[in-house]
Amino acid sequence: MKKIYLWVIYCKTKIVWNNSHFLREFYMQNFINHFLNSYNYTMISVKNKMDYLRLYNFSLKNIPLSHCENNNCILSDNDTLDKNTTLKENKKNNFFKLLEYEYLAIKILLYYFKCSLRFLIFTLVHFYLFFYNCFNLVLYILRKKIIYKNKQLNYYFSIPNHLFNSFVTIYKIPKRNNSFDFNFKIDDLTFLGSGFIYDKRGYVLTAAHNVTHLEEGTFIIKNCDDFYLAEVSGLHNESDVCVMKIVSKKKFPHISLDTKRETLKHGELVITFGQIQNFDRETCSIGIVNQPKQTFSKFTNFSEKEQPCLYPFIQISNPINNGMSGSPLIDQNGNLVGMIQKKIDNYGLALPINILKNIAEYLQYKGTYKEPFLGIILKEKEFNIRNSSSSKKELKIYDILSNSPAEISGLKREDVLFSINNKNIKNICEVHEILNSTSDRFIDVEILRQNKKLKFKV
Repeated sequence: MKKIYLWVIYCKTKIVWNNSHFLREFYMQNFINHFLNSYNYTMISVKNKMDYLRLYNFSLKNIPLSHCENNNCILSDNDTLDKNTTLKENKKNNFFKLLEYEYLAIKILLYYFKCSLRFLIFTLVHFYLFFYNCFNLVLYILRKKIIYKNKQLNYYFSIPNHLFNSFVTIYKIPKRNNSFDFNFKIDDLTFLGSGFIYDKRGYVLTAAHNVTHLEEGTFIIKNCDDFYLAEVSGLHNESDVCVMKIVSKKKFPHISLDTKRETLKHGELVITFGQIQNFDRETCSIGIVNQPKQTFSKFTNFSEKEQPCLYPFIQISNPINNGMSGSPLIDQNGNLVGMIQKKIDNYGLALPINILKNIAEYLQYKGTYKEPFLGIILKEKEFNIRNSSSSKKELKIYDILSNSPAEISGLKREDVLFSINNKNIKNICEVHEILNSTSDRFIDVEILRQNKKLKFKV
């Protein structure tokens, strides 16, 4: 835009100076007087640079002159010039007076040159900044893309080998004599599913449905191309968790259940490693967390006595095929975050590590797992706030079973559950998640009773 303005100024000036009519009036006294009288207004416009459009119609009658040199200026009272000198000055030919201001042409040329130079400098600076920003932006995008690709390609190699070496495949063969030394053929093995070693003594976690409802037989576990006999240490159908023990005194590579990762984020990358049925080797897949706490039932009320326990699942986008139930779910840092149990449509579902760890420890040492029991009937109520479209939920104790831990501890009907073990409660599933993830015999329950918060140890 600046360049167009300068070109317009140049063309206008050239046309005016080449006009013959302008040359004839250049020597006329009227023109000179008008030229001198119009000095002040135009000079201020040029000096302040407030109105560049006045320069587009530039002509000598608009050339700025100093107001103090105007014929019509008023002398101050301090003027000491004598009258003779004043008369001589007034008698001077206006044409010669104009010659005294010929420096104005140079001044205007310098002004044009400054504008052109300023425009050139501004253009170069803006071009540099634009090019610099674009260059840095391209480098930033390329660098991020390269880093992301490298991370995605190096996920497999960034995980320690002992985690993958802890993976096992579970088979079954027809029942034989109680002898540890026997031979079998590969064709005799019946594929059951996947699992992983979580204790160096050879304790294995897998999905309970892999080993239930089967005819009698002997379990065989394959680990790192070696085969071992195994037996079931404990099983819990409701949570679909089974603990097995490898019959060996060997120390095995394992995945620790002691992890600091109890919660996952939406979109976080996770890895599964399992055995697909009819495949000879294990398969690794990378996906994201679609929902860290997915549930499939919505209850307006819930009775511990009549309905099974509710477990949240980690919903993932990893492809889950037949045989991958019992596979470990690992985050990008190599932490165990869950165990694959089932799939619905194109999504996989994994039991979170905080619940898995608690159940596994009970099954390992006691052989059974009894779900925590409070003895309450919960009712989930949703109500709208007056004059607002928002809503608020509350979890109220609808009823309490007699001689139950809830009744003994002092909980009453119409109490509103606020938190358990300092964790805020929003729905029924969160109650069961906390109960099944704690190994303590007591929990701290905070309720709201008649607009007062009370704490109980249940």
